[in-house]
Amino acid sequence: MGFEYKKLSLKTRTFYGLGSFGINLTTGLFGAWTLIFYIKMIGLNPLLWGLSWLVYLIWNAVNDPLFGLLSDRTHTKYGRRVPYLMVGGPLLSLSFILLYATPTISEQWVYFVWLLTTLIIYDSFFTIIGLNFNSLMAELTIDPDERAKLSLFAGVGSGFGISITYLLPILFIDLDAVPFSQNLSAFYYIVLILAIFGAIFLAFPAFGIKERPEFLPEKSEKLNMWYCTKTTLKNKAFLTFVIFNFMMTYVVFAIQSNLPFYMADVLGVSSDNILGSTPLLMFIIFSIFGYPVGLYLNKKKGNKRALFILSIIVVFGFILVTFSNDALFANISFMIIGFGYSGQTLLVYTLLADIIDKDELDAGQRREGAFFGINALVTKPAQSVSAMISGFIFAFTNFNQNLGVGETQPTSAVIGIKLLMG
Repeated sequence: MGFEYKKLSLKTRTFYGLGSFGINLTTGLFGAWTLIFYIKMIGLNPLLWGLSWLVYLIWNAVNDPLFGLLSDRTHTKYGRRVPYLMVGGPLLSLSFILLYATPTISEQWVYFVWLLTTLIIYDSFFTIIGLNFNSLMAELTIDPDERAKLSLFAGVGSGFGISITYLLPILFIDLDAVPFSQNLSAFYYIVLILAIFGAIFLAFPAFGIKERPEFLPEKSEKLNMWYCTKTTLKNKAFLTFVIFNFMMTYVVFAIQSNLPFYMADVLGVSSDNILGSTPLLMFIIFSIFGYPVGLYLNKKKGNKRALFILSIIVVFGFILVTFSNDALFANISFMIIGFGYSGQTLLVYTLLADIIDKDELDAGQRREGAFFGINALVTKPAQSVSAMISGFIFAFTNFNQNLGVGETQPTSAVIGIKLLMG
């Protein structure tokens, strides 16, 4: 099938960016505050926290390629990606609320079962939304520059969404509260607000973007789960990509979930100190400078070499984080990380889109859903790996979940948190 290069309208780019903002209003809080919610607010045993993510991996191994195949085989008058955004947006927000609506029964096994069950439900809708949203980027245009620009709007929306989901709790949650469960009411209101606005902003791409009709699937005997999984996993370029993307996913989830612990327990920054929120602010501000650099490197070096250069910058920033012992040094580290990471996020899925284009020339079929589904199958366990490692590190380094006034974490716990971050 031949395709024409298509210039995207400002409306399409804007709506796509607003959708990215809406998605990250829920996923951002999920990444940054779920660990601290269950460990410090609810008091779930860190080992049970890690175990829940380990069990969840089983479902995660099935749902991603399954939903990807279902998306590729969908044929409606609205397209094959947009209908899932229409229906999935409100359901994603509802499952997000359930994840934190823990029972009032203070039993460890009850919290464990609730976390595991709602995690599976939430992740199912996140998978449906995520793979269809990302597939749209590959389908709306095959022009590399247009894809990079579309990814830029998505990156800006994602950056603002993540920053809000981290800063909003900082404004209303007392990190020094004893007991920490005093923050539950404020946190529940934040969850409800973000869930509502997340669904609203996700409606912009769901109802405002039209798919290209030439990409609707044709009936084919080969379009089945086994065939798609087998052929996708034989693609060497794709396998290289998912290894890289796995590590990107691991890094960002580890940073989001452990940053509150790092600021409070390692750097000793209290909740009423403005320095408590500046690392993320530095990350966001310098991300803005990183986007044009990413576009420039993509144009001059190509997306693969550009990603390699930006990765060196990010790795250097994380090495600095490991050895940061004060807030000022930590802020400088996050400036460097934000500068490099924003360019990475700008280009990573344009690289996958190129792989999908090449696959279509070889196989004669357009299979974004299969590729993004297998990508999620490989990369989303990075969240589980990060969560499990965090839980086990907290348990084995004697992390104190109920610090008293004036108390500090033991040296072993401080070292564990620094290793989790850097």
